[in-house]
Amino acid sequence: MYVLGIICHGQHEAAAALLAEGKVIAAAEEERFSRIKFDSSFPKQAIQYCLDYAGIKSSQLSAVGFGFDPRRKLAEKAAHILKFLPESMTLVKTRGKLLDRMNRIVEQVRKELDYTGPVLRLNHHLCHAASTFYASPFELASVLTLDGVGDWESVWWGMGDGSGLRELGTIDWPNSIGHVYSAFTDYLGFKPFSDEYKVMGLAPYGAPKYLEKVAQVMYPTDTGISIDYSYFNYQVGKSPRYSPRLVELFGPALREKNNEEVPQHYRDIASSLQAQTELVIFHLVKRLIQETGNRNLCLAGGVAMNSVANGKLISEGYVDGLYVPPCASDAGVALGAAYLAHLEVGGTRERHHLDTGLLGPDYGDKDLEAALNKAGLAYERQEDITQKVAEMLAKGKVVGWFQGRMEFGQRALGSRSIVADPRRAEMKDIVNAKIKFREMFRPFAPSVLEERATEFFEIPPGGQADFMTQVYPVRPNAGIPAVTHVDGSGRVQTVKKSVNPRYWQMIAHFDALTGVPVVLNTSFNIKGQPIVNTPTEAIETFLATEMDGLALGDFLILKPLLNLQVAENLTAG
Repeated sequence: MYVLGIICHGQHEAAAALLAEGKVIAAAEEERFSRIKFDSSFPKQAIQYCLDYAGIKSSQLSAVGFGFDPRRKLAEKAAHILKFLPESMTLVKTRGKLLDRMNRIVEQVRKELDYTGPVLRLNHHLCHAASTFYASPFELASVLTLDGVGDWESVWWGMGDGSGLRELGTIDWPNSIGHVYSAFTDYLGFKPFSDEYKVMGLAPYGAPKYLEKVAQVMYPTDTGISIDYSYFNYQVGKSPRYSPRLVELFGPALREKNNEEVPQHYRDIASSLQAQTELVIFHLVKRLIQETGNRNLCLAGGVAMNSVANGKLISEGYVDGLYVPPCASDAGVALGAAYLAHLEVGGTRERHHLDTGLLGPDYGDKDLEAALNKAGLAYERQEDITQKVAEMLAKGKVVGWFQGRMEFGQRALGSRSIVADPRRAEMKDIVNAKIKFREMFRPFAPSVLEERATEFFEIPPGGQADFMTQVYPVRPNAGIPAVTHVDGSGRVQTVKKSVNPRYWQMIAHFDALTGVPVVLNTSFNIKGQPIVNTPTEAIETFLATEMDGLALGDFLILKPLLNLQVAENLTAG
């Protein structure tokens, strides 16, 4: 039985995921094919990839699950519009277009896929919950989903067990942690629904001096959370997403900035926002654990991408076990929709733990050589590319690493990565300035051999870190300054040999050369672009930056060997 899950027509991250007998075999975001970052349109190319990977036609699908059901909570939606009239008419106009597309999804699926089977419109937050619980290793778990909004809800909590998922409670929008964080993202001069992770990265450069002020805006309550909407415009769909009252509270919004030169005042605001966000998340988790009595937690939703808060859930003892999927944000709703649709049409309840995010396209030697030859590049096939790249990193080189199946989710996990030596403090600034072209305060993640992870990071038992979704303290004297953030932490990825043997082997060779089983890992893209998918995109990104080498499968390309005229022509085009 094949079941397809899709997500689209929201504000970001259209995606598709395919199950075979209840196990995910392929998944990808549409942005990787369209090259439009956070593309939210119908994921036709991602769907076609999934079908091609399985070698099936759409007629062989038993069901298609869609991760929204706009028919839910119509009375609550109408009451909100009436409450905030006349300003809320802006919301009606902007959200109305999205809701119209969602309402026509059955017709669109049938037309785009030439498909006549069941198309199921599913509860958005239940899809988030399914994406984490059904993929987790836990037989029983508390489940919490947190995002901006989906089907008029921003928080969902419940219990997962052998019989499925059981809802225990929800919180309706606009009472939304995610949208408060996005409004502050807007206030700090970043792009909402895109740059929230920049605010999280900026926070350690400040101190929570304004925690009491942020607590006026968003705070925990006996029933969950509460928000003072007088500080915001998001609830009526207006831009900017913050109101003049927030400006009165914190001062003028930061509209212009230059790399790390963010004034200290705004760094402190970011720090205060992060601290209060953590406080609210921990409050919700504590309430959930008290209600279920189960200290294993499955977490999903856009707010679950807050890796700093996630790490503290384990390290500060709020939970004993934590699972956050590689696709915790809206892309993962496609996976959850596939799980729910599979069960809806009578699929097996047997669960399969998802321990990999490597679910996207891969390319054989013929594809790689064809791309290299088309680009007119000189290259060499290596007997052991892992050894060669490790040697380059040990000498201070920066290498593009394009291997195997592309990652599903926002993190590069060692298939579409840029790698460097974490021992060299200067490497952080080099990669930010000359390769990623991004803000200098942004940290880089460490990829570490799973067997050696606790030697370098303070990872407590139960602190699953396979997908770079948790931040943990770097041990004193670890000697990896390029991946140690200003607060002494790192967003860790533990690398399993069974999941990504080639990446594991490269890090093992680096360990043999340096005594450090850690590499700096960042996504294979430049600022404003999606992570690369194809070998041609990898070559173009390599040539447009100051990377020293590109490991494309077994093929190695070095900058000194390039025909510079070809390089100039390619980057200009």
